[in-house]
Amino acid sequence: MESSLPSNDTITAFSQDVPWRAVEQQKRRFIEKLRELQATAQGDDLPLDELSQAAGTRLSLMYDDSTHGNVILGHVGERSYVMASFVSQRYRFGKPLLRTIVPYNLNPAVNHTNMEETDTPTTTLRAIGAEIELGLYHPDGSAPSDEEVLRYGEIYRNYAQKLGITPTVDREACQYQVEVHVAPGIGYSRARTSLESILQSLVFSSEQTGLYTAILPAYPILSDFHLTNDPKVHSAVDVMVEINAQFAEYGERQRSAKARYNIPQSANVVELFRIQGCHIHLDVAGRSEALGLFTFYTMLRSATAIANAAVLKGSPFVNGTCDPEYLCTREYLRSTTVTGRYLPLPLSPHHIPGDMARYGALLRSERANSTARALLCESSLGQDISSMHNPIGRLRPDLSASKRICTVESTGMPVNISASRQAAVLADFEYTHVLVENYYRQHGTDLEPMMNDRVLWSLIGPLSYEKFAQQHDNSDRHGTDIILETASGQQMTLSEFYEMKRKYMHRHLVDVPSISPREVDDVYMSLGRMLEPPSGRVAETVEQYIYDPTRRSTGNWGKILRNCFIDEGGTPGSHDPDAVLRVANRIHRALVKRYSS
Repeated sequence: MESSLPSNDTITAFSQDVPWRAVEQQKRRFIEKLRELQATAQGDDLPLDELSQAAGTRLSLMYDDSTHGNVILGHVGERSYVMASFVSQRYRFGKPLLRTIVPYNLNPAVNHTNMEETDTPTTTLRAIGAEIELGLYHPDGSAPSDEEVLRYGEIYRNYAQKLGITPTVDREACQYQVEVHVAPGIGYSRARTSLESILQSLVFSSEQTGLYTAILPAYPILSDFHLTNDPKVHSAVDVMVEINAQFAEYGERQRSAKARYNIPQSANVVELFRIQGCHIHLDVAGRSEALGLFTFYTMLRSATAIANAAVLKGSPFVNGTCDPEYLCTREYLRSTTVTGRYLPLPLSPHHIPGDMARYGALLRSERANSTARALLCESSLGQDISSMHNPIGRLRPDLSASKRICTVESTGMPVNISASRQAAVLADFEYTHVLVENYYRQHGTDLEPMMNDRVLWSLIGPLSYEKFAQQHDNSDRHGTDIILETASGQQMTLSEFYEMKRKYMHRHLVDVPSISPREVDDVYMSLGRMLEPPSGRVAETVEQYIYDPTRRSTGNWGKILRNCFIDEGGTPGSHDPDAVLRVANRIHRALVKRYSS
């Protein structure tokens, strides 16, 4: 099969010319010296000779100046690789240049033939973490002040710490949104416990502050969606407005969406972009650039990604309007910005000809406001832009941690108020990645053996751009009632898909450390129970879905919400902020009833 992945020959040729240990040593020494210099950094001086001496190799810049975005290159023999990179002054927010340099932690010389030599010699469950986005509002629908949101975050941190979960609360682009964290870990039970504790902490914070939570894939109520007064937010607005203005098609998309949801035409593209998601991070074994690309191309573009997103979808509301067609509006909102286009594959600066130049040029052009987002380069509209909001995912070689962790990040998963559904999806990604990594260790980027295993191809085979987009649209319209089509052409319900996956996982994960047959059943039988309850009792109301012990987490969440809107006197397709607010308040009150004790 032809694919856009680099070939095994290309990947191993790089490794033969550049020993992976040499890259590791140079990067480690470079980072140590960089941190030392950052402590006293001033201005935009770049002591490249001093950094070169510390790294033990000649360092060079892709471009001559340090005003614009640039790439710092390391060298081994005739080969060069990305040591680090930095953005333009426009996105440095007054910080000295040295403090804005971001190391590139992926190692291009690690591949399927030498991964056993690294610190991850065997296939195991990789730690998985997640970020959960949610909205805040007053019970009467009014917006919280910045001070109220800050107080909410502080109370959440204190309570979460008492429960032993990650107390981090980050602010989002909108002043009325926050993001909480599921700490990296392993297993369905642990993920569910962590999510239950997060929901309990959110309820406690709401009771203390009077703010209600909107834990849905899109911010639902009537709102101006006021943006946070933060330099990073302003820079994101600048770059998104600037890029979207270059494409008339996206100006029209935004006008149509604003009319659809009664949002003022004067709103900028970020004020329209009201999505809320669950971003899932998976460690990349050996920090292998090739494994990261392979995971993106297979797992994140597969029927598994479509199925998991469908399990979590459900939010027909935007700005007090109930959509006339969609049970989930998140991907429609994402499609209103050119930065939300589907990305076939991130750049591979070392393994795909021309990608190094494209990466540097995108940084320099100021069409990407972070170094990792410049890897998300997409050119199907005639010029390179960053698809930083694409509904597939991204590679993260830029995470600042002592172990230089790199992750594959899924950005296509919505947030769902059910801890069980969210945890099952997290655990499924963990188990699926075991299949991907194990396959890569045996076959590299050669997809032919995968195609010859029809079930594996159905589970993680990459879908075409058109099929991926079509199935996302189907699940937006039908939620968990969709008929899923896999890469092999099989059509099945979601419950049939997960049962097929359960049986396959039992056969192929049996020798992987720390995965027991019972844990496999916990994930996939839980998904089956939520999709097709053996009792036949399916949630039909918000309250049943959230706290009824015989029905919770069952049913089609999007349909439940639409029917709740009708029950509150609304008509689908109408702008009825009062009815939407009543639905949102019912969701919050049900959440409080479930977790306040």
